[in-house]
Amino acid sequence: MKPTKILSLILAALLLLPLFASCGESKENTDTPATTSNDTQSPGSEEETEPEPEETAPKPDLADDLTFGGADFTFGVVDNPNARNSIAIEEINGEALNDAQYTTVAETMQARDVKIGEYVLTNGYPAANALIPFITAGDDVIQVANVFCVDAPTLMMRGYLYDYSAVPHIDLSMPWWDASVNASMELTGIRYAAIGDLSVSLHDLTYVLLFSSQIITDNGLESPYSLVREGEWTMDKMKVMMETAMKDSNGNGTRDAGDVFGYLAATKMVLPSFWIGADEKSMEYDENGVPVLAMNDERFMSVFEKIFAMTYDNEAWFKVYEDLDVPTECRNMFSSNHSLFMDCSLFYVGMMREMETDFGIIPYPKFDETQADYRARVSYYMPPVIPITNVVLDMTGAVLEEANYRAMNNIKPAYYEISLKKYSRDPDSIAMLDLIFQNRVVDLGDTLFCSNIRDGFASSMFGNNSRDLASTLKKNEKVVNKTAEKMCQSLVIDKKS
Repeated sequence: MKPTKILSLILAALLLLPLFASCGESKENTDTPATTSNDTQSPGSEEETEPEPEETAPKPDLADDLTFGGADFTFGVVDNPNARNSIAIEEINGEALNDAQYTTVAETMQARDVKIGEYVLTNGYPAANALIPFITAGDDVIQVANVFCVDAPTLMMRGYLYDYSAVPHIDLSMPWWDASVNASMELTGIRYAAIGDLSVSLHDLTYVLLFSSQIITDNGLESPYSLVREGEWTMDKMKVMMETAMKDSNGNGTRDAGDVFGYLAATKMVLPSFWIGADEKSMEYDENGVPVLAMNDERFMSVFEKIFAMTYDNEAWFKVYEDLDVPTECRNMFSSNHSLFMDCSLFYVGMMREMETDFGIIPYPKFDETQADYRARVSYYMPPVIPITNVVLDMTGAVLEEANYRAMNNIKPAYYEISLKKYSRDPDSIAMLDLIFQNRVVDLGDTLFCSNIRDGFASSMFGNNSRDLASTLKKNEKVVNKTAEKMCQSLVIDKKS
């Protein structure tokens, strides 16, 4: 067992906060708004006009004296090569995100008088197996555990987790919780997990499109930023831009890694990235809150066909065989200007900052201009769950609410800073991340039921250029829906028991 890391509650650490205020200092305004003086009233006015009160940022509805006497509070976390999942940062080191995480925890410890630490459950899959021994032993050493999305319902089915509705002090309507993502963490009205700004992995596992600024310039293409801003960034527009940028750079007449392509992405990521961008989901909830396959309607079919048309029919997509979320070969090709666009999680964006050529960050395109909003995909996230062995739910709710609030003010601005380092926080790039973060979506077929849908049949269909979706759904629909129904039935039974 790895030792638990416990952060000391040291007031001196808080004295360092001004040194990294740019990483996300709270912007609460506690000054009393100035009133209009009688001396400055305009002639003929009969009464003094009160100015509009300044709007203040929301704060948690937690009493100041809701404290816990220095009690230990431990997060169980998972080491993941595709995301940062740590909570309790040990020391300030001058790096924006590290220091923002440290500050968030230090402020939470002071506000609620707790000692926050973390225990590394595992450095891979599955996290559930690492947590279960604590639960079956009745050990309350871990108050909150960040697990893989597929682990959470599995634990709930076995009666090992609390429904979040049992936890006091948590208000999921507040802006430090991600409402759109949390909408996917309920089954038949049972909330098995919830996620907010404290979870850096939520940001890391948000997927975007990168574009090569050099290739845009060389081909006289429209600014992707402008297209997004004007609501004109569509799949058709992206297709035309990819075809314009493609080039047989080595002149051998064969499409290979030495050429310029329109789009790079891991095989398993292509279909869900585009269909989510087009505001479609592979699974939706029925009237009872049970997920069912939702790929049969006409619009989804049209999106599906268009993805193949813009990647295969024009040879704009370069197929790689490396089974990574963001393959090394894709990153190398994009870094050397061998593709106009590349699918990328925000975690891997940080690895692209050393490339010499500038790149931009935009959301995936809409299906067409009639689509109301852009959508951004969150894949295989790691949500916080609450083990049934937790005997301090009052403290748990207060700590989670406080910590996510502090994270909104500290971690989120710092995350912007590291993601946009190449751009010096120019208005366009900031606006793109704002748009992406405000419109994140989780598709259950890409996450919770990934093994059935994304990795079950969608990935092989795209990799083999197989387009008969109707036949594939006919073979898989009953199994997928039965799997979801069985899971939900187990959750309901455990809730009643």
